[in-house]
Amino acid sequence: IQVNTETQTLSTVVNQNELRELPTLTRNPYSLVAISGNVSDGGTMSRGVGFAINGQRESSTNVLLDGAANNDEFTTGPGQSVPLDSIQEFSILTNNFTAEFGRASGGIVNVVTKSGTNQIHGTAYEFNRVSDLSSNSFENNAYGLPTSVFVRNQFGYSVGGPIKKDKLFVFSSTEWIR
Repeated sequence: IQVNTETQTLSTVVNQNELRELPTLTRNPYSLVAISGNVSDGGTMSRGVGFAINGQRESSTNVLLDGAANNDEFTTGPGQSVPLDSIQEFSILTNNFTAEFGRASGGIVNVVTKSGTNQIHGTAYEFNRVSDLSSNSFENNAYGLPTSVFVRNQFGYSVGGPIKKDKLFVFSSTEWIR
């Protein structure tokens, strides 16, 4: 871990390797906020990113997308959902953040998206969860109940590359859930 000698901000950066390798049940990048310090499960509420930072309410977290506000002020959650494969990295600022990050008393979650490069690159994926491949719960087994039916298909792609070498790039990523 590197010490930040420029500011007093305490933060955790989740890089591309961690995004790819750490398990997430629904591929929601905001579920990885939990790996930072001073973060606890917010409980039954689903406001903010779903976690309480520095003992504040879940809704006291400011969510940024490429440095711009990404807040749904009505539900106090993220305004725009971003596919996991389109994220370069994200940071969780938990304490002593500078004046450039206003609005939040709890913490800041800043998601940085990927961009195109001089080489064509991309991914295609499908994640499938079905009840036929899952085990029954202890309670269902005790009462002789069958496994409940559940099907979830989450699939998408990301692709990026050059339009004009060293000058103009393109990147696209889309995800569907059925």
